[in-house]
Amino acid sequence: MAQAGSADPGVGGHWAAGPRCAPWRWALALLWLATAAGGPSRRQWPVPYKRFSFRPEPDPYCQAKYTFCPTGSPIPVMKGDDVIEVFRLQTPVWEFKYGNLLGHLKIMHDAIGFKSTLTGKNYTMEWYELFQLGNCTFPHLRPEMNAPFWCNQGAACFFEGIDDIHWKENGTLVLVATISDGETEAPSG
Repeated sequence: MAQAGSADPGVGGHWAAGPRCAPWRWALALLWLATAAGGPSRRQWPVPYKRFSFRPEPDPYCQAKYTFCPTGSPIPVMKGDDVIEVFRLQTPVWEFKYGNLLGHLKIMHDAIGFKSTLTGKNYTMEWYELFQLGNCTFPHLRPEMNAPFWCNQGAACFFEGIDDIHWKENGTLVLVATISDGETEAPSG
């Protein structure tokens, strides 16, 4: 026989109903009522991916100090008899300020280099932030917003030249493939 104040279930192994019901059951019932009364949620998680056919307008809070991709150039047309060498370019993020510190943490900036064996010209393609590195690396805390705010729009920047010395001295400049009319091959070795 269960005594008063005992945690044992009553006769038949069932908990007693009514005011003596376990407190977690009351909390669960109240939570269910609150959820049901609120109707369907207006938020969907995860947020579905939204495609844009244009670059969204940036928030006026995000201001660039320097012009985005100031030396950008159009991508040249490849001639049928040209062979393009493709290079992997990598250096630690913010190496210009902190040296190899972030490289030890494997926080790297990557780019792709191209060299035309027909013309001898080379090109670099990198992803650049539109509002400078600090703005896209760290969020802003704005008093009128509940969540951190990011100025992290970016785009690919294609420009003539590869800064060979910079990539070799501070990171990596490695031939990874060659492209020719109808063929792509990785270098041996």
